Amino acid sequence: MRRTGGERAVVAVSTVAVGLGTAPAFLFGFLGPVLQTDLGLSRTRIGLLVGLMFGLTGIGCLMAGRVTERIGARTTVVASAVLLLVALVVPVVAPGYPALVVCALVSGIAYALANVGTNVSVTAALPVARHAVGLAVKTAGVPAAVAVTSFIVPGLGAAYGWRPVLLWSIPVVVAVGIAAALVLPDAHGRAAQTPAITTDSRLPAGFWRFTLAAALLICGSQAIYSWAVPFLHEGAGASLPVAGVLTAVASLVALVPMIGAARLADRLGATRRLPLAAALCATLAVAEIVLATGWGLAAAAVALVIATGAQLGAVSLMHASVVAAAPHAVGRGSGAAMAGFYLGALVAAPLFGLLVDVTGGYPVAWVTGTVLTAASAACFLWCRGVGRGVADPEGPVTTGPSSPPTARPAR
Repeated sequence: MRRTGGERAVVAVSTVAVGLGTAPAFLFGFLGPVLQTDLGLSRTRIGLLVGLMFGLTGIGCLMAGRVTERIGARTTVVASAVLLLVALVVPVVAPGYPALVVCALVSGIAYALANVGTNVSVTAALPVARHAVGLAVKTAGVPAAVAVTSFIVPGLGAAYGWRPVLLWSIPVVVAVGIAAALVLPDAHGRAAQTPAITTDSRLPAGFWRFTLAAALLICGSQAIYSWAVPFLHEGAGASLPVAGVLTAVASLVALVPMIGAARLADRLGATRRLPLAAALCATLAVAEIVLATGWGLAAAAVALVIATGAQLGAVSLMHASVVAAAPHAVGRGSGAAMAGFYLGALVAAPLFGLLVDVTGGYPVAWVTGTVLTAASAACFLWCRGVGRGVADPEGPVTTGPSSPPTARPAR
């Protein structure tokens, strides 16, 4: 087996699987104007769809860690693709708001499985010293999905309607499910036993701090994805196609600081990941203040790029910090942290839409996000003592190609 090729393939498939898994939430937002016209939906009801999906993702993450330990990462990610396929078919066959609610709920469960399954896959395929970069690249599937969907979906939705957009997504889901079955490892989210690592799969004391930090982060920042196109269109004066293109460009440009932060974190060592994540959260809060000021389209576009890069960097470092804090329970640790993340998103999207509806503009909603994001920075600093003494994060490899019991490559 060529380890380098295998590692790259695992990371690539995991990246696409995560991006595709989160796509329904962005489809709801980017198709917002079309859904408002066709189904008469308010912004609050559209935001509720996004919130429901992420809320089910949060609940599902609590289950997904145990599921991955039982059936393995490969089967978990394939199962997520099957569920996503079902979710997209329902509103195509039976259009209407109830079908969109079903789509959101089933997509949320699918995304939970994809999130935890890909975390376990990447940490099993890569050595500890490259976990931050590997998980950052995997997380890049999210902005990649934003870039693709924001670039093409608003225009396609306006020209053909929202149902064909969902229909055209189905072949992509099938292809990713097949790739996951062929490439991902049969890892079960538990590190190989070494003298430094216990086989006890319980999470370290105080691990709930990661759950809280994740919830605050997404509560304060989720709007930069789901509400970016409507904000640029209604709040900054861009046309709908231009708003979509700007959101796509912001997502792509943001990959540079995101990967850069992950590389820096790997060089500095595992103990520096959380302070760096906190600094990125603070940067995100400043960018949201700029979005709240209404200084014009150019300022909004620049702030959106900075906010997106900082948020993605913080999320990827959160993943790597969770693995370092609980290397003996990667699946459960990822599930616990991401449960907070997506339960926070359950509140974030509808709250943002509600604040815009009630106040008649976007400033109050962005200021609210600023406060929550600043709180997440403080909470990440509070997480620094969690899991110390469980294992030496810079020491012996705990997962990776050299750990046959947890990282059997697909054949």
